[in-house]
Amino acid sequence: MKRNPRMKWSFFLFCILLIQLAAIFVLPFSILSAAIVILIDLLLWFYMIALRKQTEITNQQKIQDASRYAEEALEYVSDDMPVGIITWDDDNTFIWSNPAITEKIQHLTKEDQQDMVNELLQRAEKGKSIYKIDNILYHFDLNKERRVVYLIDITKEYALENKEKQQQAVVGILSVDNYDDVIDRRDDKEVSNLNSFITTIISDWMDSYRIFYKRVNEERFFLFARYDDLEKMIENNFDLLEHIRVSAEKQDMLITVSMGISYGTESLEVIGDEAQNNLDIALVRGGDQVVVKNAGEGQKPVFYGGNSASAAKRTRVRSRAMSTALKNVFNQTGNVFVMGHRFPDMDAIGSAFGVACLARYHDKKVRIVINEDETIPDVERCLTEIHKNGELEDLLISPDAAKRQRKAGDLLVMVDYHRPSLSIDQDLYEQFENIVIIDHHRRGEEFPEKSLLTYIESSASSASELVTELIQFESNERQRMSKMAATLLLAGITVDTKNFAVRTTARTFDVASYLKTCGADASLVQYLLSTDIQSYLEISKLVGESDYVREDIVVATGTDDHEYDSVTAAKTADTLLSMVDINAAFVIIKRTDGVIAISARSSGTINVQTVMEALGGGGHFTNAATQLSNSTIAEAKEQLLDAINKQLTEGTEE
Repeated sequence: MKRNPRMKWSFFLFCILLIQLAAIFVLPFSILSAAIVILIDLLLWFYMIALRKQTEITNQQKIQDASRYAEEALEYVSDDMPVGIITWDDDNTFIWSNPAITEKIQHLTKEDQQDMVNELLQRAEKGKSIYKIDNILYHFDLNKERRVVYLIDITKEYALENKEKQQQAVVGILSVDNYDDVIDRRDDKEVSNLNSFITTIISDWMDSYRIFYKRVNEERFFLFARYDDLEKMIENNFDLLEHIRVSAEKQDMLITVSMGISYGTESLEVIGDEAQNNLDIALVRGGDQVVVKNAGEGQKPVFYGGNSASAAKRTRVRSRAMSTALKNVFNQTGNVFVMGHRFPDMDAIGSAFGVACLARYHDKKVRIVINEDETIPDVERCLTEIHKNGELEDLLISPDAAKRQRKAGDLLVMVDYHRPSLSIDQDLYEQFENIVIIDHHRRGEEFPEKSLLTYIESSASSASELVTELIQFESNERQRMSKMAATLLLAGITVDTKNFAVRTTARTFDVASYLKTCGADASLVQYLLSTDIQSYLEISKLVGESDYVREDIVVATGTDDHEYDSVTAAKTADTLLSMVDINAAFVIIKRTDGVIAISARSSGTINVQTVMEALGGGGHFTNAATQLSNSTIAEAKEQLLDAINKQLTEGTEE
């Protein structure tokens, strides 16, 4: 075993000391013993001097060796290591680069160098770390203070990763929208021809992309492909949607298709379940669209199509089934709380009181959550009338009081919205485990993770229409809603249909007729929805501040120093849409709570819902809105214009 140098040195000193002690104590004192001690000390002194010089020489050699190794390492890093290094001056012009990158950038002019540095700085600020020079892809690490960037060639790694991605499994489910309605009242021969027509178009399209597919039943197809096939479909914006719609129109038929597609590295079971969920979203949103989503956790869906308004798909059978399901939920839960979205409109108020009637039919204690500090003029007038009616007034409860009264097992019914972030009080929403959703807006990505019952029908005119249909199945001579509740439901339908001018079906008029038989007061509805002089002047001013984005699209903007309510923005958008040759109108205002709000309206040729979804909002094909926090009017307008341009050219991501 190799001994420690310090141990050797200690042992040597110990031996010298023993010799000296022996010379002093063992030998008789004489000149000889003294001479021996002096000689030993001299030898020790000379040895120490020699050892010190040797140590200095050794340390100096080590320092020289370390310096040489460092120089060699630095030379390797700067010259031979496959990492590009670039430094620049105050003017963002290159000062020095190592051989690994010099050949790639030596042709750049001073302006090109400055552009490259500026782009690298911008990408770094946005958290991006990929940069491309010619056909080479680099991962870069930038130090702004030291003005240096390190670039690593990842072209081969990216190609391998991309190749692996191209081989990912893609599972899709295609559904023919309104198939039952199309074959209704057709004889067997016509149905056979229709099936052949549908199969031919769909099979030809799938064959063109080398997709494996099977027809599961008359209205469902299952498909299996690879990601590179999916990329081609996306590149062509899923042209099957338009092809089958146009071909059907030539045959005087209303046929559209919807698809749910998923892909990824997860198991086929997970990918398949995600594809089914995506199809459900596409159908709930009105059909005639494709929903594509990576099956990985935390991924967001991308929507394509949706270029036709929702066709009526619900039936009285489905409504009755929902009525029965809601009855069962009431019987299995405790007290009932009903809540609409923030700054509720008349549809949220009307449908809330309608649900309260349903709950009372089943002897449930029910409360309607309302924040009277966040209301619009229509609802303010409505609440004034409600406070005159003791029975209805007792149903109202503030969010704070609801939090105190809520107990485990109680039920929350969300009306006229399904996005938790839009709740009157999100903390209150999060306290409930039992949730029911009744809404008529197209479903977006944000959605409650678990709900006991979901009743979303985008083809319905309003949530009030859906709730009224449920009431029809429950009402009898013993259980009848009050005239005021019927009036509120009629007001909700009236405001969302613009006095029965848009998004109406035969069933809309059926429920309106039913509400009239229950005593709904049309004159009170007109009063609740009336516009005062001040609001009219504000609408006129906003209309005067509108600009054309395209010959048929206008955007009206308020100012950051003037606040409006949401109703004013909505009515301004309606006014603009009523102008000649206007197919879409957008109004941007600052709300009384400081949030920037955008209201969007369409004549049916442009899907404003997907435009608003791109900004975090949602709604319907022809009627949508969004809210932007921590933004200005100018910033909101810039984001809106980007979303409009994107909508006009490609699918939008939520």
